[in-house]
Amino acid sequence: MTGRQAFQTTVVVLATLLLAYLLYRVGQILLVLFLAIIFASAIRPVVDTLSRWRIPRGLAILLVYLLVLGILFGLIIVATPPLVEMTTGLLSGELLREPLLRFSSWLTIFGWENFRVILPVIALPEQVQALIEQARGMAEQQVWPLAMGGVLVLAQLVLVFVMTFYWLTAREPMLAFILRLSPMRIRGQVENIWNDVEGTLGSYLRGQAILMGAVGLASYLGLLVLGVPYAPALAVIAAITEAIPVVGPLAGAVPAVLLAFTVSWPVALGVAVWYFLVQQLEAHVLVPKVMERAVGLNPLLVIVALIAGGLLSGVVGALLAIPVAGAAQVIVRHLLIDPTIRKRTLRTEEGVVIVSDEEEEEPAVVSSTIQVPGQPGNGPQT
Repeated sequence: MTGRQAFQTTVVVLATLLLAYLLYRVGQILLVLFLAIIFASAIRPVVDTLSRWRIPRGLAILLVYLLVLGILFGLIIVATPPLVEMTTGLLSGELLREPLLRFSSWLTIFGWENFRVILPVIALPEQVQALIEQARGMAEQQVWPLAMGGVLVLAQLVLVFVMTFYWLTAREPMLAFILRLSPMRIRGQVENIWNDVEGTLGSYLRGQAILMGAVGLASYLGLLVLGVPYAPALAVIAAITEAIPVVGPLAGAVPAVLLAFTVSWPVALGVAVWYFLVQQLEAHVLVPKVMERAVGLNPLLVIVALIAGGLLSGVVGALLAIPVAGAAQVIVRHLLIDPTIRKRTLRTEEGVVIVSDEEEEEPAVVSSTIQVPGQPGNGPQT
């Protein structure tokens, strides 16, 4: 390696490290920007439709915002009172005291004193009551940090809405600027990549919203039929946890089953069976129909992306793993897969047919007609 090559390698390594450090430092801003791009891609078809109806683009964006915020506030109004009541009942122990006493009596009938030697850490209901008191104390200690975290999340959501507004209003000038910077021969490809990545991100968010709504509605109907208390709050929990990959359905089912025990154990069993059926329907019918069509990812790639995102950034990384993988797949398809396929197809250059690598055809026989003056009857000469 020459001195110049060593210098270039050192510069590349240092630049890469500097870029990684900058990305780490501004990671939160990049996360908010990426969320804004996903949200903008999801609502852009609606905004474009309103714009075609001669509604100013800024007003169209605000109308979509009002619709989205109206849905969110409606869910909050419906779910917050029962959710607060449910949380208060759990922390006070009122909801669990009666079922725990029944459970304790069942254990006594079946010889709980004999099992206490095997499981010495459990003593019902005193031990559970102590755990409830401990959980209440921890919750009281976390009130201020949770409040500050809620304010931070709210500020980030406002920033997402602001960035989304400017992204939608400045999209065309930004795309035109990027195309002007690109070489003429790849401008069409750059525009196609831009549009396809936006389409993939928007389809993912719209598909996720459909899944969350379907799971929440199905959970609410099942809980309502089975007579489980706080059905609206539990349905909202099921809808929200649906967005969490892999463990989301289980996390949404646990509080529903626990509260169903306050009614009776057959009701709890029915809730567990119902949530299992909903999860199976979601995994084998809704996800293939909605998400696979929206993002177009192979299930194996989805699993790998979820694991990688979870290892890199925890729950947030797992949530964003699928749209990132979908966007990466679009870029790879445009830059590598499609050009390779085009190179292996038939093409014509200067009137000569060039055959792909997969097929071999007989060379075309080119004939010409030589017309000799004074002899109109001459035929083709080869």
